[in-house]
Amino acid sequence: MLKPYVHLMRRPGASAFFTAGILGRMPISMIGLGIVILIARESGSYGLAGAVSGVAVIAGALTGPIQGRLVDRFGQRTLLLIGSILCTIALAALLVAVRADAPVWVLYAVSFVAGGTRPQVGSFVRARWTHLLGRGRALQTAFALEAVGDEVVFIVGPVLVTTLATQISPYAALAAAGVLGLAGGVWLASLRASDPPGRGKSDGAEQAPLPWLSLMLLSLIGLGLGATLGGVEVVTIAFTTEKGQAGLSGVVLAVWAFGSLLAGLWYGSVHWRAPVERRLLFGTILLAVSLAPLPWVNSVLLVGVVLFFCGFTIAPTMVALTACVEEWVPPQRLTEAITWTVTGILLGVAPGNAASGHAVDVWGPSTAYWVPFSIGIVCALVAALATTFARPKTRFAHN
Repeated sequence: MLKPYVHLMRRPGASAFFTAGILGRMPISMIGLGIVILIARESGSYGLAGAVSGVAVIAGALTGPIQGRLVDRFGQRTLLLIGSILCTIALAALLVAVRADAPVWVLYAVSFVAGGTRPQVGSFVRARWTHLLGRGRALQTAFALEAVGDEVVFIVGPVLVTTLATQISPYAALAAAGVLGLAGGVWLASLRASDPPGRGKSDGAEQAPLPWLSLMLLSLIGLGLGATLGGVEVVTIAFTTEKGQAGLSGVVLAVWAFGSLLAGLWYGSVHWRAPVERRLLFGTILLAVSLAPLPWVNSVLLVGVVLFFCGFTIAPTMVALTACVEEWVPPQRLTEAITWTVTGILLGVAPGNAASGHAVDVWGPSTAYWVPFSIGIVCALVAALATTFARPKTRFAHN
């Protein structure tokens, strides 16, 4: 099962930009959780905590496609350096604002800056794989490896945040997210050999049309996935806290991500015959179904078990979503197109966090699990619509 990945990592420069990409993505799993823990502890409101966290996510979603277009035109280095530095400064400002008991609008403002300037490292690394490998089966294996990398981030990040928050301070947890993101961004920017060259303004890249209807529906699927996963995260934190085991929240979320990691490794090692659209639809249906037991579970251990098996649906669904983008859009605009689906995922996390946090405040954690389950059902319905009626006639790769 690991042989295809070994071959990938032997490619020139691959191990360096893959590792730097993991480090640069650490803020994805740390910032939102760190903000929720910090503000919930300081204010006592999961609704406010989820909203402030959601603002950072929304900001990242809004700037994602802009970053993708700039990178396709000019390359990654400058944006990585500037974005990593500004994001770290904004996170430091957020810590100061919370400590000083600043007005809520200040928290929203600095959270917006932090999220909006954070480089879209996942999209950038996937573009590097495309530049290195070209299109085909090896690239699909690389996308699966990146999904595994995402899960490594979501295993290590929550554990690190909750450990720092409970053993040292929630302020230290959020500060660590900024430092790791800065280190990863600067390292990735320094790897210029693997940076896809910018295409400038005059080579006609921007004239290559995007299948906007298909891409927006894929982004809407991403939105549903993000809302589902973001909602589960907030409710799980509240659930473990209610049970007097707040320190286990990161462990439970890591178990969830570990299930996804295992599924991602398996998925990338298989030579699939089924069309990628069918795999995407099947993945969204399984994700929704796997969440159904959560409202009925009454112990942290059982929540961890359910989430572990739920995790088996996440990485394959995410890989299938990215593979659809890779097949449906012209190569000149791949980074921009990938950032659109990432934008959908990030935009989904925000309302998922906020709605689930509000449900926790009103109904309690166990009942609040119905929120991400319901969103997952809607996501599967959108996937059925997109993969059945919105597939573009022109394809740019085949698995």
